[in-house]
Amino acid sequence: MHASSQGSPAFAPSLVAAALAALALAACGHKASDTDCAFILDRNVEVQMKAMHITDPVAVDKRKQEIQTELKGQLQGCIGKRITDGMLACVARAQTAEDIDACMR
Repeated sequence: MHASSQGSPAFAPSLVAAALAALALAACGHKASDTDCAFILDRNVEVQMKAMHITDPVAVDKRKQEIQTELKGQLQGCIGKRITDGMLACVARAQTAEDIDACMR
């Protein structure tokens, strides 16, 4: 199944933005790089698309690009925030957007 030309599937970019914003709460670790922030954003897209039973890699990659464009300002605001390797590992293991949000707290 993939996103159709009828528009984007129900997707919650606000959950992605919330995860990026939650980085401000991280007190120790290292400064998030653009790669770290893009990974968090992309992982959010992956788990949300999976929840909608959309696993087509082309559709997922297309949605990642759309979300990166939509949230460009917030992604830039993420860079330099404090993050830990544990947070990134948690994000990698997360199965839902809520799990990712919890990783960032």
